Amino acid sequence: MGRADGTQLDVITVSDEQGHQHEFTVLEYVEVEDRRYVVVVPTDAPEDEAAVVLRVEGDTLVSVDDDEEFEQVVAALEGSADDLEGEEVQEDSQ
Repeated sequence: MGRADGTQLDVITVSDEQGHQHEFTVLEYVEVEDRRYVVVVPTDAPEDEAAVVLRVEGDTLVSVDDDEEFEQVVAALEGSADDLEGEEVQEDSQ
């Protein structure tokens, strides 16, 4: 899977509690209040599959179960998307 600009997306392998390995495609990395997060989808998921937000804790990825924390990450991601759209508009107008 690639990005619109032609670059490849990162793929990570995660082991669950039972030791089963799962591959995920990384869509985005974001930092909120000194915490790092990664947005992923299973590599074999259909295109309409919902993305998952995981918190990075050292070498471990942890699900984000707190609604307030999740909303903060979503807001940061939406802000990043708005910033990128603004940059594209500025480039187009030059």
